[in-house]
Amino acid sequence: MGWEMRAGRLFYYRKRRIGRRVVSEYGGSGEAAAVVAALDAHERAERDARRKERREVRRQERAIDAEVEAVCRAARMLTAGALLLSGYHKHNGQWRKTRDGE
Repeated sequence: MGWEMRAGRLFYYRKRRIGRRVVSEYGGSGEAAAVVAALDAHERAERDARRKERREVRRQERAIDAEVEAVCRAARMLTAGALLLSGYHKHNGQWRKTRDGE
């Protein structure tokens, strides 16, 4: 997006991607083009702000997920310790009571 000099005059063109091609859209010249350019800049700033906000939310979610995973890991370790002390053992991933003869 931007201003281009053609035949000694400034014209505003908006670039858009359609599939794999980039297409130029005529935005005008003079005051009307300045208004269109300002609107495009405002929309671009809003998109960037939303993108930044989504990125921050994802970062916070990853931090929360890491904390939850740490708590779950600690709970699994405590559970395994309690079961081992109570006479259980793991057999093919399942906790089973140890027989008296073993």
